[in-house]
Amino acid sequence: MKPVVQLVEEWTAFEEISEQPTVEAFCRYYLQKQRPKPKQAGKKGERIMNGAYLLKTLGRILSAYSLYFRSAVNYIGIPPAESFYYLNGLLHLGEVRKSDLINYMFAETTTGMEVINRLIREEKIDERTSPDDKRAKLIKVNQKGHAALDEYYKISGKVVEMTFKGIDDEILIDCYEMLKYCEQRNSSLAIELKNKPFDQMYEHIMTDKV
Repeated sequence: MKPVVQLVEEWTAFEEISEQPTVEAFCRYYLQKQRPKPKQAGKKGERIMNGAYLLKTLGRILSAYSLYFRSAVNYIGIPPAESFYYLNGLLHLGEVRKSDLINYMFAETTTGMEVINRLIREEKIDERTSPDDKRAKLIKVNQKGHAALDEYYKISGKVVEMTFKGIDDEILIDCYEMLKYCEQRNSSLAIELKNKPFDQMYEHIMTDKV
């Protein structure tokens, strides 16, 4: 196969898993694929432990970020951090049903409804009847919600700086690119399978029924 043809095929595969396919991101993706692979797959127990160590590290980083962010929110006296997460998620989704936002947040229905209804009472989210289904309600971020998000973004930026202080941008970008497919795959599957028993979740995912 000619090198240029191979590159085109690699680019096509990259586009399918990348939300923002850029030349820089493609180069990182391609070089990552070229890294030497182990001569044989690790034992199942070793692979599980490797994954567990990674999840522990990611979880501890996220916990530290959450601690800093909650402290910042309390310090400047704005509503709880959950309000930011839901407003930011809704801004990303656009106008959707409440259930769509709750699924996007991986939340339980009762918990999600409490946060959403609070934001409606605070007049940060607009609600209207769906023109396609009179039984459904559509929600979206309004002007007051956008103003609240601006305040959250200011402090969130500072918290991100605190969390990753001393880490080179190249490392952050590489980590993002390497884990992005895992995030996208599990985000889709978690929403699809959230109400199924665990044994069905496990079988569905491990037998590659995607």
